[in-house]
Amino acid sequence: MKTKLKKISSLLVLSFLLVITLNGSQLKSDEIRTSTVRFSHFLRGLNLPYWFWLNQGELQPLPKRYSAGDLSLIKKLGFTFVRVPVDMANIYAPDRDDRLDPAALELLLSGIKIILKSGLAVNFDLHSISQKTGGSNYSGPLGQDEKFTAEFINFWQHLAEKLAIFDPDCLLIEPMNEPVFLLEEYKWPPIQKQLLQAIREKMPDHTLLATGALWSNLPGLLSLQPVDDPNVWYNFHFYDPHLFTHQGATWGAPYEKDLRQVPYPSSPAAVEKAISLVEDENLKKYLRTYGEERWDGQKIETEILKAVDWAEKYGVRLFCNEFGAYRDYCLPPFRRAWIRDVRLALDKYQIGWAMWEFDGSFGLVFREKGRAITDKNLASALGLKLK
Repeated sequence: MKTKLKKISSLLVLSFLLVITLNGSQLKSDEIRTSTVRFSHFLRGLNLPYWFWLNQGELQPLPKRYSAGDLSLIKKLGFTFVRVPVDMANIYAPDRDDRLDPAALELLLSGIKIILKSGLAVNFDLHSISQKTGGSNYSGPLGQDEKFTAEFINFWQHLAEKLAIFDPDCLLIEPMNEPVFLLEEYKWPPIQKQLLQAIREKMPDHTLLATGALWSNLPGLLSLQPVDDPNVWYNFHFYDPHLFTHQGATWGAPYEKDLRQVPYPSSPAAVEKAISLVEDENLKKYLRTYGEERWDGQKIETEILKAVDWAEKYGVRLFCNEFGAYRDYCLPPFRRAWIRDVRLALDKYQIGWAMWEFDGSFGLVFREKGRAITDKNLASALGLKLK
């Protein structure tokens, strides 16, 4: 695996390092080992959610959900890594000393090995405590229940020992996806610090991801004080504005499910059609505000620059392993334009990224009789290889 990934051309690695050095962002004089080969492995990624998270029924070997052909396609398109979301409930065994279900763990580790063998690096993502009971409160009782918080850290130490077998240049560790801590954001940073320290004891060389509260959004990141560990990257998610990216969604804010034909870019004139399709006056008001905010590529870049400025202040590296737009009700040209503009901004500031997702309702591909069919226009918006 290490040999395969290190065949990425030296020209690619050097060009990224040259741009970073000239730009002065995300690298300081104490350059760390993650700034060269490792960074090149986590440039462009895709999320693979439906294997160990939101899985239907019993856990299965990876090829039952994501085939060798899927992984080959992801690699050929030019992606360098995949993010593997995992529900803690799928591998947690509270009655065992090591807190890990052996059968589930074997499936998980075997799947990671398959992905690495395909030439893709892996962002391991502890995505939720229990998706079935917690819903979108991914961090569940963390910070609310002291006993569980201690247990979570203990669980992660055991899991870290198992994950430590993989090459640190090819496995990125994300201890908690989208911690919530709504109205109690101050509780998350000390828990995260403890968690990172506990994992670091077992994984001295792997890069770890830190993030802010409030579902890993930008304000959560900007309120963080970085930890004293140079081998940590700082992760955020970007779905702004939700009114556009989640139009028609039934699981988020109540008003989103009624939205249709919300345009991008936005302007007062552009939103008139969407306004005409809704009856609720508050929703009409939200749409008018969206139009007046004039969301476009420049505004997206301005938002992401807030994170870049924060990272430059502290001399740390940024990462964005979720962005995307719900495709069921978003008109394809608008969706492509938004995804393109986010990707361009992330690339401009050398922020490694992963789109949500491969083949679901936010996906890059469609399924025809199980076969993955790439949305070529969307792939082009992502700056990918098309043959």
